[in-house]
Amino acid sequence: MRSRTDLHLHEQILLLALRDRKGTPESGSGYARLAMGGAIVAELALGGRISVEEGKRARVEAVGGADEPGDEILAEALALVRDRDRPQSAAEWVQAFSRLKRLRERAALGLCRRGILRSTEAKVLLVFNRKAYPTVDPGPENELVARLREAVAGDGDVDPAVGVLVSMAYATDLLEINLGRKLVRARTRRVKDIVAGGRLAAGGHAAGVSREAVRSAVKAVQAAVIDAVVATLDEEVERTLEDLRRLRGRRLLRG
Repeated sequence: MRSRTDLHLHEQILLLALRDRKGTPESGSGYARLAMGGAIVAELALGGRISVEEGKRARVEAVGGADEPGDEILAEALALVRDRDRPQSAAEWVQAFSRLKRLRERAALGLCRRGILRSTEAKVLLVFNRKAYPTVDPGPENELVARLREAVAGDGDVDPAVGVLVSMAYATDLLEINLGRKLVRARTRRVKDIVAGGRLAAGGHAAGVSREAVRSAVKAVQAAVIDAVVATLDEEVERTLEDLRRLRGRRLLRG
């Protein structure tokens, strides 16, 4: 079993997305699932289990002979990549991994088993029950937020894993939620530099993987998450417009 402080990237994203006391998603964290999907792609790449090509398509392929992940979510994601007949892009895998069955619940239960969260139920509109995961041990999340704050407020290079988290959180509004709008906006140039892959340190989380491979993979995943968020926004706008068109049609019929 992993320790309380040794968290997978998708688990860290989940901690950033949940309210500590209520254990429900933070307001404005609606795209956290896409950040979790990106975190899964990034961790598989940083662990040398998948390769991510450079370029607009950023195709992803499984690396032969790589060891199996100990985490069931990462293992499921890697199996999907291996079983696919043709390589898909990082953006496609971000979407696919974000839709893994019960992704949020499974990640949360893993944190519950380590005593970081606990599983309970919350009332919705005083009628419906939904699962909630309030914080039991705030230490791991506090350390995570401190690392993000240091990366954003500092000027040096950052560990690739931290760079991924900064990028995923920035693309899905989790950075402002956890660090505050004032700091993030004051350090926008620094954040964008990290997102662009310009401040990634060698080694660290990506031990055994070349610096250029790390940089390429992280940049591809960062771009993929941003593309996925934009695509989701476009779909939501289109659905809203379609709803408005139907409503207008009904009014015309009544008239």
